[in-house]
Amino acid sequence: MREGDTPLIDAARHGRLADVEALLSGGADVNESKTNGSSTTALCVAAQEGHVEVVSALLAAGARVNEPKTDGSGITALLLAAQEGHMEVVAALLAAGALLAVADDPALQFAAGHGHVEVVAALLAAGARVDDKDEDGATALYCAASEGHAVVVSALLASGATVDSLWIPPEDPSKTTTPLFAASQVGHVEVLAALLAAGARVEGAKLSDGCTPLWVASSEGHAEVVSALLAAGAEVDSISQEPGDDASKTTPLWIASCEGHAEVVSTLVSAGASIDWSDRDDQVTSLMVAAQQGHVEVLTVLLQAGVTVNQTEDDGRTAMSLACAAGHLTCVKLLSSYGATRTWHAAPDNHITVEEIATDSGHDDVTAWLVESRHWSTPLHHLRIIGATRAREQLRGGADLHAAAAAGGPTPLSLAQALRAAGDASEGSAASLVLAAAEPWGPRTHSLFPAAARTFAAELLLIGHQLSRQPHFAGEEISLVDVWTQLVMPSAVVR
Repeated sequence: MREGDTPLIDAARHGRLADVEALLSGGADVNESKTNGSSTTALCVAAQEGHVEVVSALLAAGARVNEPKTDGSGITALLLAAQEGHMEVVAALLAAGALLAVADDPALQFAAGHGHVEVVAALLAAGARVDDKDEDGATALYCAASEGHAVVVSALLASGATVDSLWIPPEDPSKTTTPLFAASQVGHVEVLAALLAAGARVEGAKLSDGCTPLWVASSEGHAEVVSALLAAGAEVDSISQEPGDDASKTTPLWIASCEGHAEVVSTLVSAGASIDWSDRDDQVTSLMVAAQQGHVEVLTVLLQAGVTVNQTEDDGRTAMSLACAAGHLTCVKLLSSYGATRTWHAAPDNHITVEEIATDSGHDDVTAWLVESRHWSTPLHHLRIIGATRAREQLRGGADLHAAAAAGGPTPLSLAQALRAAGDASEGSAASLVLAAAEPWGPRTHSLFPAAARTFAAELLLIGHQLSRQPHFAGEEISLVDVWTQLVMPSAVVR
């Protein structure tokens, strides 16, 4: 027996109908409360546990159906049954005259917030007003949306719920939001779809600080919600900012980059988000904050999208210098492969190298790599970093295999040869592609040559075929085309 339970309450809690009836026949008070000062009655515990036969017996014995608990919650048996989804109990209590709301706590919100669609339907049929608000200012629709109960949301909308009903928190009216905002914040994409289909305004839930459903979904990393909101017309570069605090100014892309949500970042970039946005006092960009936080996947998305890699913040720092200071070696390597400068201009006459930054910050691994790669002047120098796909793109784009920062310095080809000597140039790797691209033109290496060279090769091949069809070459044992492609074209086609 739980502390404070009377024999009647204990029997009601465990659904022992015979014991309940015996105790009532013996004179037990049907409305007695627990002995520990709580106002909980047998009717409340039976309703909460879903014991409909016990509930009926207690009601028949005169249990007060609308007696609220006096612990400050004001909760009644109906609210407890609605919260737990006990449909038969709800029906019995309604038939006995249970009130749909007590002390600003509508049962409809309890049922909706817990996803009990049958109970919601029963309460509405009994006269519950679909847009009533509870003591916290929330409608049933808001409660269902914030908890992700799409079926309940649809039922409430079908019953006439106001799709953009406002939730106004009593403690902070500036945080007034709508069901759409609530669904966006917690990532309930099915609820979002139902609300949008019902005409919810995608920008109608903007907070006083400018925070929109898209911003909050981006902040939380809900990629599907972000896509749905963008498809519904959400402003991709909406700005959120606390009043008077420029340092808090951010866009959905900026906050998603800060939090490391690469899929969201990719979605926003594809939708046209301003990747170089820096309308803040400190001028920190999405790339900078991602580099500082060490979000490699976000950096990759932004860099592939063409972000300005050497953009500076207000004191001259770049994404590269921030990554070095934070010790994010993988980010440093990636930024370097996209041409990040290695000098930080702290002032017009004060130039600091990123090697110095890494050393001063105690990141020896970063310093060592920066020293090792000090003379790597092109993306193709970064063979271990860029991968085969980028290496192929570089080669086809005309990258110079012999590029060097200074005479005698390392070239992409010399680095690839060194990797091969170390047994680290496996087939399909960036190093193997560079080695293949250094070979004479041939069918195997054709795809690694720049566009102009490939076009020229195609023209030469056509000439070879035309020559082979001349009468004086007919019947030759050695095909002129073979001679043409194996001897003439490799000498004629160069990078």
